[in-house]
Amino acid sequence: MEAPELGPGLVERLEQLATCPLCGGPFEDPVLLACEHSFCRACLARHWGAPPATGAEATPTACPCCGQPCPRRSLRSNVRLAVEVRISRGLCEKLAEPGARTRRRRGGRIPTMGCLDLHEEDVRKTWKRLDAPMPKSPNSEEDLPEDYPVVKNMLHRLTANLTLDPHTAHRRLLISSDCRSVQLAPPGAPSPPDSPARFDQLPAVLGAQGFGAGRHCWEVETVDTTSFQDSSGEDEDDGESSYAVGAAGESVRRKGRVGLCPAGAVWAVEGRGGRLWALTAPEPTPLGGAGPPPRRIRVDLDWERGRVAFYDGRSLDLLFAFQAPGPLGERIFPLLCTRDPRAPLRIVPAEG
Repeated sequence: MEAPELGPGLVERLEQLATCPLCGGPFEDPVLLACEHSFCRACLARHWGAPPATGAEATPTACPCCGQPCPRRSLRSNVRLAVEVRISRGLCEKLAEPGARTRRRRGGRIPTMGCLDLHEEDVRKTWKRLDAPMPKSPNSEEDLPEDYPVVKNMLHRLTANLTLDPHTAHRRLLISSDCRSVQLAPPGAPSPPDSPARFDQLPAVLGAQGFGAGRHCWEVETVDTTSFQDSSGEDEDDGESSYAVGAAGESVRRKGRVGLCPAGAVWAVEGRGGRLWALTAPEPTPLGGAGPPPRRIRVDLDWERGRVAFYDGRSLDLLFAFQAPGPLGERIFPLLCTRDPRAPLRIVPAEG
């Protein structure tokens, strides 16, 4: 079996990671603010203007992205981001080479972003250690692209360590004790009391953490419901959605029918009929080819740019992206829905 290739979606994401929000170009001498947003030092200086003369009253300065007050003296050089930008450029160059494909490593340690020597580590030398193929067993949880560990380390600074909020879960949903998994409760299971925050029609649950600024990612593991058949061999899928994953605004409707589209403050993809669909309006958009949906879906939220994108969590290929005309304007929460007892969903813990 061929190893999955890292495609254009990965290149696009790496370029985004290396892009300054102010100038839209690659970071140059990046600095980190107290709110953890980063910018080119020169871009931020132009945005804030010249510092006041000695003895003059200082003009308050704030983050251009989130508006949080950030004194000039709080600026720090973002050395880690500088390394990531350098590595991302090397990765993009490698992926752009004709015939480039991923391989699996044989021995050796892939360096993480916090462990590189800024002056002596050569990107090309690092990648030479990735050229030895290694056989892999089919259907293995380790059946990931060779480049995946490196890329995961780069994306980790955006990955949120999330849990689910049981108080928002539909009464028929069962939340695991660690608040990371959700599934349809078995018949006869006790139901929690209703509350204003709880969905009463949509079998959904929100994340406990919401985001009102910045870039954030999380991954959700699903199951391939096409592999479940009844005893007669007939597929039980009735054409309705088995699950949906994505993001929802704080204003999403909790009672009654929920509009599963951006106009209803929902940005999501659903698994239905053995394939994946983007929940667009007026009709859902079919995604991918004839194969089953990916087992791991990565949700990528860029609040200021109004973008919610979905990636194959293993190949990191872009599946679909919702694009708003501007910032999303409210706190955004992870959203998980399931109506099929065969389709539990799990938020993948952020890797340390």
